[in-house]
Amino acid sequence: MLCGLLGSAGHRVQQAACAKQALRACFSRQPELILLNTDLQAGDGVDLCLCLKSVPQLRDVPVIFVARQAALDQRLRSFAAGGVDFIAQPFHDDEVLARVAVHLNQGRAQRSLTRQRDALLLCAGKDAIEREQLAAKLAQEMQQRRANEGSLLLAGLMFDATQDAIAVTDALGLIVTANPAFSGITGYTEQEMVGQDLTRLGGDNSDATFKAMRHGLAAQGCWSGEVQSRRKSGVIYPGLLSVSTRCGANGKVLNFIAVFTDLSERKAKQHLIDFLSYHDALTGLPNRQRASERFDLQLAVARRDGKLLVVMCLDLDRFKSINDSFGPAVGDKALQVVARFLTSCLSETDTVLRQGGDEFQIILQDDAQFGATLAMVQKILSGLRDELVIDGRHIALTTSIGIAACPNDGNCLDELLRNADTALFRAKETGRDNYAFFTERMDLDIRAKLAIQAQLRGAILGNEFEVHYQPQVCLASGAVLGAEALLRWNNASLGRVAPACFIPLAEECGLIGAIGVWVLETVCAQIRAWQDDGLTQIKVSVNLSGSQFAQESTAQLVEEMLSRHGIAASCLGLEITEGTVMGDPEQATIVLQRLKQIGVGISLDDFGTGYSSLSYLKRFPIDALKIDKSFVDDVTTNVNDAAIALSVISLAHNLNMRVIAEGVETREQAAFLAAHGCDEMQGYFFSRPIGAVAFGALWRKYQA
Repeated sequence: MLCGLLGSAGHRVQQAACAKQALRACFSRQPELILLNTDLQAGDGVDLCLCLKSVPQLRDVPVIFVARQAALDQRLRSFAAGGVDFIAQPFHDDEVLARVAVHLNQGRAQRSLTRQRDALLLCAGKDAIEREQLAAKLAQEMQQRRANEGSLLLAGLMFDATQDAIAVTDALGLIVTANPAFSGITGYTEQEMVGQDLTRLGGDNSDATFKAMRHGLAAQGCWSGEVQSRRKSGVIYPGLLSVSTRCGANGKVLNFIAVFTDLSERKAKQHLIDFLSYHDALTGLPNRQRASERFDLQLAVARRDGKLLVVMCLDLDRFKSINDSFGPAVGDKALQVVARFLTSCLSETDTVLRQGGDEFQIILQDDAQFGATLAMVQKILSGLRDELVIDGRHIALTTSIGIAACPNDGNCLDELLRNADTALFRAKETGRDNYAFFTERMDLDIRAKLAIQAQLRGAILGNEFEVHYQPQVCLASGAVLGAEALLRWNNASLGRVAPACFIPLAEECGLIGAIGVWVLETVCAQIRAWQDDGLTQIKVSVNLSGSQFAQESTAQLVEEMLSRHGIAASCLGLEITEGTVMGDPEQATIVLQRLKQIGVGISLDDFGTGYSSLSYLKRFPIDALKIDKSFVDDVTTNVNDAAIALSVISLAHNLNMRVIAEGVETREQAAFLAAHGCDEMQGYFFSRPIGAVAFGALWRKYQA
């Protein structure tokens, strides 16, 4: 295209397909001008330019680069290699012809000047030394002129490429020229800007700003500061303006040069950073840092008015199920809805913040009767019970609330939050969807639990656990049929700790799995020891925790234990609570069937205390149902408990299951159960849980 364009304009054009061909063409006939592609088929055009400039007879031939891209770094490399101009594709024919003509004319003028100089030197009556000195001086001037032209070209390139707005005005402040960035930022075209007063393009700046600008320009010749500017659309935006003066030889101002940086995006980011520093990103509620500032202010006001400052901790009940069922996106929207609802429940002087996850806190003033606190608690509890509609889904939420007040329960935010959280824990223990005020007793209970938890972690390694065995007796014959393994813990600093205290803590802190494995290992080893001692018929039942039952490896673990100790599966029984299997009945059926295939006995513990489902019960491979102690206690005096016990016995027998009664403590209870067909019992009436040695002796006695 270039060859055709230049040829039609009367130029003689020679084309080279590669670098080698170009060098041969230049040596055979020196060109007046070279148009050079930056991307050659075999090499870099910049490298070829450097090669051409290294040849003395080609050094002064002007080179114009042509490229598809006009990136700044590529253009700078081209000029650094000796190029005089740059044509970016797609190009305009008139522009190409004009640029070629300018550089051809400059080259011809320079060569003509050189010939005239040489002719004058030859004609001058000076000696050879003076001619050489004059020639060197002229050559130096020509080289300096070319360097100045290159510097001006580079300066113009940077003027056009810079991202900051640059405007040059005359001595009166009227715009003479501006770079493309100025048009991009302000929205004015070059034609609209030229001749306009630069100050009229600004926004609503104060007189102090203009006064400081005039003073700085008069005293130092420059000024810099933040100003408000107005785009062509009328939008006001912040910017950083730097103005400097250009003076002539007589000190008179010729031009003002203004450099302007748009700060709107930077200011927006800084505003977002400032907001996120003090607010929760998801809900927009204040975070802990901002809440601490508001707490100090509200505390001062409460003390002045003689009131209490109440801190409430809220935790959404079973919120994890929403994320698991609907996904995190719906969970996030639910938190946003809850945040708006809590905000609507507060007055202007109250504060609600999000601690993280599904935890919120509220700070409010109240009197000693806690009237405002109780009213707000009821409003929150009842309001959250209503179903939320999120993305077309109806979601019901409840919350538990813990309450602490200053100064009764603490004098700083951290202490109040800690105590309110303790009360929250108690509210969840009492059934959730509830509230509780902090008391000193709660604090003592929490400290006791923390002490137990700290000691519990080293209980296995410290050999502090012991397994006791409570006999299970046939109600018809009185024979001992087996035993239930029960865990006991004796700690050096805590003494004997009841299972009701440490078993729930072990589940909370994730230790129940390791403890369960230890119990199973200990029981299997003890069965092996009894069998080696001649007691071959003993069967022991071991309780499986919910987390242990949920693991896929449980069946494999049981099978490995039996194999390692060399005992038959019929010697081992497993007890699972009703709540454990009913949590996920489908998965429970699979796990129970795998355990049943091994050959171990399976008992369903605490039957009747949960939400039983007979449709699933008939599918579970259960060998025995255990009547919970809560029904046995009053089975002879309470008609309802008696009816439940009789129903369980009848149901179990109809499903071909045995029935075991727990917690039998009196002769009357044992007689009632035996008379109504209960198969087995265990409890203090026959024997407390005893050690392995004592149980072995008991077994021998009853076998004899």
